[in-house]
Amino acid sequence: MKIQVPFRLRHAILPIALLVTGSVIAQDGPGGRPEMAEPMHMAQAKPKVRSTSLAITLGDKSFTLTPAELAAMPQETLTVTIGHTKATETFTGVPIAALLEKLGLPFTKANEHTLLKTFLVAEGTDGYRVLVSAYETLAPIRSTSAIVALTLDGKPLAADGSFKLVIPGDSRPQRWVQNLKSLTCKSVE
Repeated sequence: MKIQVPFRLRHAILPIALLVTGSVIAQDGPGGRPEMAEPMHMAQAKPKVRSTSLAITLGDKSFTLTPAELAAMPQETLTVTIGHTKATETFTGVPIAALLEKLGLPFTKANEHTLLKTFLVAEGTDGYRVLVSAYETLAPIRSTSAIVALTLDGKPLAADGSFKLVIPGDSRPQRWVQNLKSLTCKSVE
């Protein structure tokens, strides 16, 4: 027996299925229906391309920063223990709060509800993307800031590109984006 699923529901389920399975849509198959590609972890890895600039966007506000421009901004130093390796590393970089402030979203009482509804899409040069709540990146909320790191143990990042998203407090660093090329701020309405 075939169960009919309303059109809207079918299209609402697909994104959830993609999140659960880690699959991506390859292309439309026979009859115009999307076909599932292989899971992301099985797809061929793209070659590493070193990040050399960071694009930051919020709506119609956008700017691009070079390593020198980011180095001139306020810096924070974080010492973190990587959960699965138990290694301790020290990163220095610009707090996300400073970048949000530059976009016109400072952490103030007036902006608190806006920040609660804002998320960041962080993307690396290899296409790896993660979502991070803007609110959780702020030091008053987590006790430490999430940063765009420029150095590791006092030296410029090497294989991780010019920029790396570092989110202290995550027990595993899956949301830490190496070769960070962009941060796009969006809001849930």
